[in-house]
Amino acid sequence: MTPRKSMGELGARIICLMLGLYLLAQGIAFTILANLGTDAITSPALVASLTLGTGEGGMGYEFCSVGNMLICIHILLVLMQILLLRSKYQPVQLLQVLMGLLLGSLLNVCLNYTMKLPEPTYAMSIVYTLIGCVIGAFGIFTYVKADLVPLSAEGFCLALTRTFGWNFSLVKVGLDCSMILIAVVASLILLGEVAGVREGSLICAVSTGFIIGWFFKFFPYWDKMYAALRGESRSNETNNADCA
Repeated sequence: MTPRKSMGELGARIICLMLGLYLLAQGIAFTILANLGTDAITSPALVASLTLGTGEGGMGYEFCSVGNMLICIHILLVLMQILLLRSKYQPVQLLQVLMGLLLGSLLNVCLNYTMKLPEPTYAMSIVYTLIGCVIGAFGIFTYVKADLVPLSAEGFCLALTRTFGWNFSLVKVGLDCSMILIAVVASLILLGEVAGVREGSLICAVSTGFIIGWFFKFFPYWDKMYAALRGESRSNETNNADCA
């Protein structure tokens, strides 16, 4: 049985969730600045933004920023969950839409100041990509540790696993590969070249999971904080009962 969360613990988890989203957005912004390719879920959003947005060669639609296109992808993944699960879909999972809105909005904010940094050399692009991977991985770790609402990509993988009985890890790999394939094909058709997927995408794919695992192994502070807040709440309840 899951222990009941105190108000203090719930507040701390919400703060960690927001911090995780911000760090994830900042990590993505660094990989976009590096221009060596970004993570799997963001790569189709980047291609859509390059095609439709206000950048060089784009169609000039201001709405079509990378962050807004990422929001659209998250909403699409939530709709696909609903189609898969139907009556079994839990309405509380609609909060994934809110998480997608927050992540996309934060990415827009992070890009506004990150892209003002000097255009990097190739060596600095590798450094920016690695910095983005570390920051993004810590963001994912912090978000997961909040343990409140999954992001839509993970929610979609869980829906596929629940519907068809497939292995979650394999489904996640399949989703990432599908997103990269969509980005490559779309960029070739729409832009005439591969965009959003390069060696940086491979760096992100290979390193992020290992970095997250390192944080899980050597960074126990979120769990200790939640446990302390939970223990404090129980102590207060005991004291109140004694007073009564």
